[in-house]
Amino acid sequence: MTTKSMTMKLCTYMGAIAGTMMFVGIWPVAHMFPPLDPSMPAAEVAAYYRSHQIGILAGAILIASSSVLFFPFLAAVATFMKKIEGPVSPLTWAFVMVVAFGFVTLFFAGLIFTAAAYRLDRPDAVVSALSDIAFLLFVMPAVPAFVQNLLTGFVILGDRRAQPILPRWLGYMNLWTGVLLLPGLAIGLFKTGPFAWNGALAFWMPAVVFGIWFNLMIVAMLGAIKRDALGGE
Repeated sequence: MTTKSMTMKLCTYMGAIAGTMMFVGIWPVAHMFPPLDPSMPAAEVAAYYRSHQIGILAGAILIASSSVLFFPFLAAVATFMKKIEGPVSPLTWAFVMVVAFGFVTLFFAGLIFTAAAYRLDRPDAVVSALSDIAFLLFVMPAVPAFVQNLLTGFVILGDRRAQPILPRWLGYMNLWTGVLLLPGLAIGLFKTGPFAWNGALAFWMPAVVFGIWFNLMIVAMLGAIKRDALGGE
């Protein structure tokens, strides 16, 4: 295996590590999966933070740290896209710029979870407000994800090689993933129901779709690396 292939493989596995850290941080450590009920009174939100303080602080470290490790994985995706598009690659550059701010919200979600749990002698309303901001940052960035997936899908489907760099089914999957992540954009309008930040359409469907997309991207990318699809680039 060449040094280039080893680097691509390492960047791809970074994504798997990042996804695992984020999931472990938000679920068994912070106990924030699924998210707290948006209609929960401020006093109950503050009480939850007081009873789970250490777990939330530790989980927030994992969430914030995972946001950084996603970037090597996304750089590997961009490298495949650049190979497909060639020297003139506007969609790849657009992808790079979109993910640059789209995944930063995950880092800030970790920071705000920390701020909410850090000083629990604050008034309940302050703890609750900080918690709201953290969940909005965690669930709401659907538009960057939508655009990121559309760009990836268009580039993959635009590959006219006899043997595409990445399989065409991955392109269609990216387009559908982008569409199915969009309901998260509406969470600011609802506190109950399917579009609330813990609802079926705004949270559970995007969470499941993201998990499937993420794992299949890793499998497809590792397959392309194994057959040296980047060739002499």
